[in-house]
Amino acid sequence: MAFTQYHNILGATARDNELVAIGDALRKTIKAIQITNVDASAEGTVSLYLYRNSTDAETDETIYILHDVVIPYTVSLLLDNPGILGFDNSKYSLHIEVGANDEIDVILST
Repeated sequence: MAFTQYHNILGATARDNELVAIGDALRKTIKAIQITNVDASAEGTVSLYLYRNSTDAETDETIYILHDVVIPYTVSLLLDNPGILGFDNSKYSLHIEVGANDEIDVILST
């Protein structure tokens, strides 16, 4: 997957919304992630996590940065802690999961 800075996410299931793939060369330059609920009529639920896929399904690993965080409509959440955003991209990919009927915009700031 090529690095994409802007994402419009419509309700989906886990691991369908990969924001940064394993081995993506740009991952070290991510300085902030802005998550905005663009649904004008409802709050949205967001989970943001690191995922490591192994050859043995029992050792797959999911590490949540956010888990089921409710974002009111027309509100943005800004994550700008380099300690959290500086994950080991040789082992982990970054994913987002949103509620089934939610619409969320994501901007990865480099």
